[in-house]
This record gives sequence, C-alpha cells and structure tokens, in this order.
Amino acid sequence: QGCCVCGKSGATIACCCETGCHRRFHLPCAAEGKCVTQYFPSYRAFCEDHSPRQTVEVVPERGTSCLLCLEVMDEGQSYHNMVCPTCQHAWLHRACAQGQALRAGTLCFVCPLCRDKDAFQSEMLRMGIRVPRR
Repeated sequence: QGCCVCGKSGATIACCCETGCHRRFHLPCAAEGKCVTQYFPSYRAFCEDHSPRQTVEVVPERGTSCLLCLEVMDEGQSYHNMVCPTCQHAWLHRACAQGQALRAGTLCFVCPLCRDKDAFQSEMLRMGIRVPRR
C-alpha cells in the first residue's frame, strides 16, 4: 500500500474512520500528514480528513503564546494548536504538548494553567498525544 503522505510503499497504518476510508500512512509520516494516532487501547489512527477535532469553541486571540515554548500560536484552530478543555485558556503547540507529556508521564501531565489532570489528559490522548505511564 502507498502512503497518503509521502507516496512510498509499505504504509501499514490504516485510517479507522467509519466511512470506509482506504488511506494508509507510515507512522513517521503521521505528524507531517496531520494524521492522528491514538496511543491507548483500541489504538486507532486517522488520516487528516477524519482525525478527531477539539470540540471547544474558542480560538487563540491574536498574539496568544504557547504556555510551554512562549512562541506565538498560529491563528485559529488547527492541527498544531491545542487548548485545555477545562479552562479553555491554556494554548499549546502540539509538539510542545507531546514533549511535555513524554517528560511528565501519566502522574504529572497536567494543564500548565489550571492544573486539571483528568479532562486534560483524556483530551490530549484523544487528540493523539502519547503519554507514557512513567
């Protein structure tokens, strides 16, 4: 099978959407292709068109910075922008959230602003952030 991101053969991860999408991709190509891979039991993966979206109705204000790297966020909601579902004010770049999750692990990965753990971790897992157990 060909990868929908790089076009090379050997793509083994298939989109798990309900509509019968036949797109496949390599795991290393997932982030580049804005694909979401969920790292919790049922271990589902989605292509860019079918990946889960955050359900919050807020968008970052102009000049809003990522709470982890302090760089300015892209405007509007996007694959690269994430927000805490509890406080809806903690904006993070996807790559920054992933780095923080890898360093913190399940016990310490919380929203950097409101310190919520349960809803924040659940949303980050759903959005494809891998949070190791330790």
